[in-house]
Amino acid sequence: METEQKPGCDLVTGALGFAGLHLVGALLTAGHTVVGLGRQPDGTPSPATAGDFRRHPGAASGLPVAYTGPAGRLDYHETGLEDAATLARIVKVERPRVIYHLAAQSSAAASFEAPHETFTANLLGTLNLLEAVRALPVGDRPMVIAVGSAEEYGPQPEDAPPLTEGAPLAPLSPYAVSKVAQTLLCRQYHRSYGLPVIVARPFSHTGPGQNPRFAFPSFARQIAAAEAGRGPAEILTGDLSPVRDFLDVRDVVRAYRALAARGRPGQTYNICSGTALTMEGGLRILVAAATVPITVRHDPSRDRPSDTPRLVGDNSKLRSETGWLPEGDAASALLDLLAEARKEFS
Repeated sequence: METEQKPGCDLVTGALGFAGLHLVGALLTAGHTVVGLGRQPDGTPSPATAGDFRRHPGAASGLPVAYTGPAGRLDYHETGLEDAATLARIVKVERPRVIYHLAAQSSAAASFEAPHETFTANLLGTLNLLEAVRALPVGDRPMVIAVGSAEEYGPQPEDAPPLTEGAPLAPLSPYAVSKVAQTLLCRQYHRSYGLPVIVARPFSHTGPGQNPRFAFPSFARQIAAAEAGRGPAEILTGDLSPVRDFLDVRDVVRAYRALAARGRPGQTYNICSGTALTMEGGLRILVAAATVPITVRHDPSRDRPSDTPRLVGDNSKLRSETGWLPEGDAASALLDLLAEARKEFS
């Protein structure tokens, strides 16, 4: 279903992130004016122009991101959301019609090592954004799509049905706790101040451009290196037993846009496939596509201090209220990851 749009710019926080790059690309292709906010996690300079943005390493795989022309325009601002004054000024000047809030420290594993940074990025950044929106006249306030995480749900019994949005929240990592706090903050700002905020709760997603610190892009990169004779034909893994619900990142981006057009403020929506896949099963898809024999070995040092063994969602609410349906699947997204990694080593 084609997403309905109103005139005005779209503001994307976390524009240099994995899903952010895909979202910016989709919006530009649709002819939108996009205001991107972001920064490099390692502190190196971020692209400041559309042309630079196109050359950013994260814009691999032919993503149609970052250009100025008939199909759309990008204005990029280098800023962190903890800078409340700069953020408020940008929101006031740009007056976006929609804010897609993707900026986050998004790794549950990394949050155990960096809990303070995780809460600063995920909770303080969201608070500053909501305050910037609240400062606008009521009639000028944009729809805010605040991206949460399925990690908010916590453990799920093996025989449990797919999770609906009303399931209890029992987070197991600092990252997941920060996202629960973000969700509650968004609900409070909607109820107390009438801010038009929707919480999008994506389950696991993968595809081209994902950071190699995450499991599947790391596996794909190791396989591609082995195929090119530039790495060992062995993959060391953490625990591969967790069951997840994977989507192609491009379907997740389509869901964000569908929520901006047809979602209900104050509501939370699962973004998921409803299909279970173990981490081991995902790795098998990649190994089966390898052109050289690959050995997989468990390294206990790579296990998380605590992990959610099963996370599978129910997407009925999203489908019924927006008409969204996934167009891809986990297997094709994983093979796209491998194809991207092979280009790096070709």
